[in-house]
Amino acid sequence: MPAKRSTSPERLSALVLAALLLAGCPDEPEGPAPADASAKPVVSTAPPEPPPSPLTRVVEEPARRGLEALESLVAAMPQGRGDTNSHYLALRRSLAAGAPIWRRPESLGGEVVFGPPRSIDEGGGALLRLDAALVLGDAAAARIEMVTLDRALRLFQSEARRIPTVPGVVAHALSLAAYDLGALALESFQGVPEGSAAVLADLRGTLDFIESASAALANPGTAETPAALESVKQITRPLRARLDAAKTADDLDDRASFVLATGRLGAALRRLVAAAGLPVRMPYRARFPVAKIDADEPVSALTLPAPRIRPRGASGDEATWAALGRKLFFDKRLSKNNARSCVTCHVPEKGFADGLVRPPSLDPAVTLRHTPTLLYAPLHAAQLWDGRALTPERQALGVIRARAEMGLETDELLRAIETAADLRTLFQALPTPGVTTDNVGRALAAFESEAFVPGDAPIDLFARGDEPALSPLHRRGLDVFAGKGRCARCHIPPFFGGSRPLDFAVPIFAVLGVPDKPGGTTLDPDRGRGAFTSRPADEGAFKTPTTRDVARTAPYFHHGAFRTLEEVVDFYDKGGGKGLGIPVPNQDPDVRALGLSADEKRALLAFLREALLDKTPPEKLASPPR
Repeated sequence: MPAKRSTSPERLSALVLAALLLAGCPDEPEGPAPADASAKPVVSTAPPEPPPSPLTRVVEEPARRGLEALESLVAAMPQGRGDTNSHYLALRRSLAAGAPIWRRPESLGGEVVFGPPRSIDEGGGALLRLDAALVLGDAAAARIEMVTLDRALRLFQSEARRIPTVPGVVAHALSLAAYDLGALALESFQGVPEGSAAVLADLRGTLDFIESASAALANPGTAETPAALESVKQITRPLRARLDAAKTADDLDDRASFVLATGRLGAALRRLVAAAGLPVRMPYRARFPVAKIDADEPVSALTLPAPRIRPRGASGDEATWAALGRKLFFDKRLSKNNARSCVTCHVPEKGFADGLVRPPSLDPAVTLRHTPTLLYAPLHAAQLWDGRALTPERQALGVIRARAEMGLETDELLRAIETAADLRTLFQALPTPGVTTDNVGRALAAFESEAFVPGDAPIDLFARGDEPALSPLHRRGLDVFAGKGRCARCHIPPFFGGSRPLDFAVPIFAVLGVPDKPGGTTLDPDRGRGAFTSRPADEGAFKTPTTRDVARTAPYFHHGAFRTLEEVVDFYDKGGGKGLGIPVPNQDPDVRALGLSADEKRALLAFLREALLDKTPPEKLASPPR
């Protein structure tokens, strides 16, 4: 899908400059000016250029190696060896080794190579397009992207030589690189390549950066540095050994333990950065931190984040908002004729779904979509199946106002609260007192943040250091989920839904070609996000839901027609709608026939049903107010 996002004037200027630099100057002479035979030779008196600093080499060396690999790839193209070609893998490794620096917004050419860092439409730059061209065997398209990459690499190399590399820039990238390494191992990183050999090349290149940058950043003048650097090396050595022993990413068994080690590596790198006297950046704030000092927190790609949407009141007021939200959640006075409350369709015993194919509609002319769970809803980057609401506040108010759901207009809602003495008193006691729709939304969102992100599934306990929490079968299931099953490309850990780290603010929509029934050959007629945006690319697109607690929230998909997880896995295994013979021109390219074995399906289902199932029963998360 094409990328679409807003761009600031400063960012637009940078992109235009990058495009001009990458395009070159057509009026510039191709070679040096003709020599004047009568002129005396000029002897340069400029001092020799000093050797690059260790920090400069961290940025320049990947560009140099990338240019060498690209030259070899161009020469090998007539042989048509595709993405298994060793030169292509060497190119990917070099680009991955420079990516933590080049991906920065201020790096000219980074977006050209890797694509926009945050876009509601999943898309990549020249590298991802080259990957696709090589897989398809499209030599002409591949050459176009190789020209772009050649110019970008020369630009990166020139930047490294002309602009002194600032230690803070390297420290910033290093603080986040370990997280990226774990996300790559789970194949959930944006722009993940098609082939497993290319995934392994990206892993090796990212670890190259971590090793070179940590060594360059180490300040021998501080007493803490030698121990901090050795701590980093102790973690990187076994990770390097595992990557060196593999031929492709498919050889990485027990990816869970690999990702857990990247969390410890991140903490060690941040201690090294602090020892160098530089500011430390965390990937994000953990929902349940295990360390008292942020820099020591082992945040990995399996670490559950704190809810992104928080009440906007002052610190310490969340309990007040959540208490009101709890009462409103169970109160039928928020609906037309006191017909229903939030809990009517979001039933605790059903995992805060309702167990129905579709909920009953208060408007006979409107057919509602299947009720999704509210568990982990505060981590969603968008709400509702078509993503029309971006926050839990907006989602809650939209449901209250919808005629088919709760059916209260704004004035009716406010009047219902004003005439209820118990509710009116609670609203007046808020930090921002008053009966307003904004306060209704804020209270319900605060309650969701408090109650609906339990984070005590085996996967969460494992991420916090309890390694026996994941059984060998669960770990095998995660390997299938991340690798052959391609699930993690849309169901992004640690949320296992459609929100991308690091800020979880960009939603993921996918076109699957879901039929009207399991195994059917007729496409379900719901246009999904397409009915909201009217864009052809969005026809049949739906928000990617979380697979957490999926064992409690059957049936599945937007229309609730799939009653078991076995039916869902079989649908994906066959290749989505296209695999069933349904013409779906805009089907997500990551949805294709998988060829899972019976054992792989068994492991995957065990992971989904058990490793992602919270231990706290949902009915204990949201008991009615007294």
